[in-house]
Amino acid sequence: MNSDLIPVGIVGAGPVGMALAARLASFGIPSVLFERDPELRKQGSKACLIQGDVLEVLDKFGCAETIGAEGVTWTTARTYVRGKEIRAAEYTRRIGYGPFVNISQFRIEQLLLETVEAGALTEVRWSHEITGVEQDGEAVTVTADTPDGPRSYRCRYVVACDGVRSPMRALTGVEWTGYSHQDRFLITDLKVKLPLAKERHFHYDPPFNPGRQLVMHPQPNDIWRIDWQLAPDTDIEAERADGRFDARVRAVIGDVDYEIDWLSTYRFHQRVVEKFRLGRIFFAGDSAHSLPPYGSRGMNSGIQDADNLAWKLALVMQGKAEDALLDTYHDERHAAAKENLAVTEATIKFMVPPNLARRIARKVLLTLSQPFQGARDKVNSGRMAEPYTYTASAIVESAERHPLLGAFAPDARITAPGAARVRELYGAGFTGLYFAPDRATGRAFAERALADTRGLAARLIVVLREGELAVPSAGPASDMPGGVTVLRDRDGVLREAYRADEGTCLVVRPDGHVAALADAGRPELFGATLARCAVATAAVAAEDRAERVPAAA
Repeated sequence: MNSDLIPVGIVGAGPVGMALAARLASFGIPSVLFERDPELRKQGSKACLIQGDVLEVLDKFGCAETIGAEGVTWTTARTYVRGKEIRAAEYTRRIGYGPFVNISQFRIEQLLLETVEAGALTEVRWSHEITGVEQDGEAVTVTADTPDGPRSYRCRYVVACDGVRSPMRALTGVEWTGYSHQDRFLITDLKVKLPLAKERHFHYDPPFNPGRQLVMHPQPNDIWRIDWQLAPDTDIEAERADGRFDARVRAVIGDVDYEIDWLSTYRFHQRVVEKFRLGRIFFAGDSAHSLPPYGSRGMNSGIQDADNLAWKLALVMQGKAEDALLDTYHDERHAAAKENLAVTEATIKFMVPPNLARRIARKVLLTLSQPFQGARDKVNSGRMAEPYTYTASAIVESAERHPLLGAFAPDARITAPGAARVRELYGAGFTGLYFAPDRATGRAFAERALADTRGLAARLIVVLREGELAVPSAGPASDMPGGVTVLRDRDGVLREAYRADEGTCLVVRPDGHVAALADAGRPELFGATLARCAVATAAVAAEDRAERVPAAA
């Protein structure tokens, strides 16, 4: 048995597991990835869409720029009924990364693997299939079948990122609620040059798949991802043998040359684990929640799971936060998964009506969608992925205090050393964003706020109206204490994005979510605000309570 205690063992070297390892490394936390395959396996496009806000997570460890450059960025999702376009949903172009970028899951995994292998804090152990797991009050012991025979490893924490068929779920016995759909779908990656716009194309009841659905997504290198809903008796292998599959493809793309890069069939699952945390074991990605692909919520939410968990594990392992902080991982990400399930449930019930009444209602609505705008608006082709807003978290203040609390922090252009967008200033620790009425007030606030951050990594951005540039810009802050960046916001770009009045001070967590509204009138309590957002250690919590309890009369 290996006597060394592994800080964090991660089961599964897919996109979620490797994103978690990379994010932990950014906080200085070592980890070991256990992967049952001998190497990365190329398996087609699979999860082929990254939402722009999720690229911000990957940007924290250097993968996003390459994904943005190599992938296909798109801003329009077109929906068709019986061959006629009924809607073109436009997604606003944004600073930084586009709203959606299409690129194969395998390429994302390649880039993540390069990242974790380039660092000194992550080890990948290939051909390690986890076959047993036990935990006690100090650690988790995992048993693995390896090329050298069975091995056991002790890990302080273990995170299951081992996919929809998750052996870790079976080994721990965690409840896996929900159901699987009976309809089958076919994914095909075709290498073909098409005259179509590089956009999402969703078809209801098209002539080339009557009575069912089909969706097309452009990928890099002239690959088009096409998903068919199949009839119950469809035999794809038989179709390939007798030429019907070629006819199926040509009915969609026309008489042009093509190559099959990959194909697979699958069934939808609508499932979630009831507990994202079991003691020292956590679940993330498809091992925690399985979703239909429409709206691209699976991998995107999984990477957000990793980002949410990483900073919390880091603070607890560094002795800066109580173990209770880890409970908020379940609270926040289980709620996010439930919302995703509700959104995809509505889509699937429209796509695949579960009974005769719903089938008739959908048929009528699709017919009415061609002449009537009201009907078009009700055609559900999948609401696209977006970050979840934490509305009921113990470490996020109520949105009644400020509308952005719990939300992913907005972005805005800035000019600052090493940053072109304000989001690039977030991520290493907590960040205070203070909208000061003037420089002297900003300096006084900064001096008192940063005097005691309770041992938590924190920086402060002081936003001023003074300056000459039309976009927020950073200038020298020699009169400010260390850890302060000064942004000039003459035209109010940041104030508008953050819905901030003079004197507003918002606290942004390491995962980019707005967590609290600090008391601008009492900057000495800034550290106490951070402590509440991090469930800081008992001594800090006691000090915080003493400060908040009014003196007896």
